[in-house]
Amino acid sequence: TNITKRMEVSSNKCSKRFLADGRPDTFWQSDGRSGQHWIRIYVEPDAVVTGLAILVHSGDGNYCPSLIDVLAGETASGVKRVRTVSLSPSGGERIVLLDKVKASYKVVQVNVRENNGGCDCKVRGLYLTGYYAAKRASSGSASAVTLLQDLLATSQVASRLSTPPPRGGGG
Repeated sequence: TNITKRMEVSSNKCSKRFLADGRPDTFWQSDGRSGQHWIRIYVEPDAVVTGLAILVHSGDGNYCPSLIDVLAGETASGVKRVRTVSLSPSGGERIVLLDKVKASYKVVQVNVRENNGGCDCKVRGLYLTGYYAAKRASSGSASAVTLLQDLLATSQVASRLSTPPPRGGGG
């Protein structure tokens, strides 16, 4: 489920759309000093974050990120480091940065600390996964209603089957 409200980047704002286009041949390329590059994702209200992955390509050479910090929190100014991940892709690779979490973060940020000795970096995709807490509860209620309807229908069929057929008269 897409739980991204909006995305911001540290530089080259016109190419940030490539982070979410699902195409491995497009990319966001930062522009600035090494260690100053970040991608910030604002999460939809009532959403629960379950995972985060980044798409990079080793063919991007010294533009390929090699060390990532994942930060998260309630506000952009209040994010705290959750995890640091070292990247060593072979070819184009989707690398998991967060997995099997269940957190109600409002902001998730990816900081590119290093990129194979280069200054700028290329990121070919960023994938935030999760679910909506409100929808999850309502779908649970809908499932319960469906289950009750199925049970009622089954009991009605069973009741008809257990009732002996009327005896035919006449004779």
